[in-house]
Amino acid sequence: MPTVMVTGANRGIGYEHVAQYAQKKWKVIACTRQPEKAIELLQLQDTYGTNFIIEELEVTNHEKVDELANKHSSTAIDILINNAGTVGPEGMPGAMEYQKIDNMDYQIWRDILEVNMLAPFKVATSFHKQISISNKKTLIMMSSDLGSVYQNTFGGLYSYRASKSGLNVIAKGMSNEWKDIIVVTLAPGWCRTHLGGTEAEINPGDSVGEQQKMFESLTASDSGKFLDRFGNDVPW
Repeated sequence: MPTVMVTGANRGIGYEHVAQYAQKKWKVIACTRQPEKAIELLQLQDTYGTNFIIEELEVTNHEKVDELANKHSSTAIDILINNAGTVGPEGMPGAMEYQKIDNMDYQIWRDILEVNMLAPFKVATSFHKQISISNKKTLIMMSSDLGSVYQNTFGGLYSYRASKSGLNVIAKGMSNEWKDIIVVTLAPGWCRTHLGGTEAEINPGDSVGEQQKMFESLTASDSGKFLDRFGNDVPW
């Protein structure tokens, strides 16, 4: 039975990943900040029992990340999806207002960098061993098309864009240093989630289904790539 670990599992893309992998009879480690309030995760746990583990995790708390890594020190994690992310206190389109060139909230920017860039680095380094002892040996860093410098044709969203571009650089570096696992940066598409907003074009369940299909095709030669949900290269 393969094992998947997902951060930010209580809603959006993270929730879809744990729900779909549970249905495929994988062992799931679903991480969320407030397990007692994650009603849908608790319902999945009721359905799948001991194969569905809910762990409390605030990804910006590095001590707690290390504690969870120690708890699962001997767990082989086939796919770790570094999914937890933020655009700040509001979803789209409201998030655009406090990260404009002429209206920047620097504290929100710092918070976004902490969640979207520093936290995935910490989670990945703390769980590298657990990924390396698995069969699939795959680390997914959840990025965005908005992290592509090439595709930035209209400006705006400076805080979020910078955090995802930074994440891309981190993942690329990890792929160079960690030859024992596959490290991929993923652009899931513009999904209808709290982060993406109601105007987004893609159902998150559909995106995740395509992502999981793509994950099965990954090989060591894909490590270091920036891919979309279909496995196509995204320009840096």
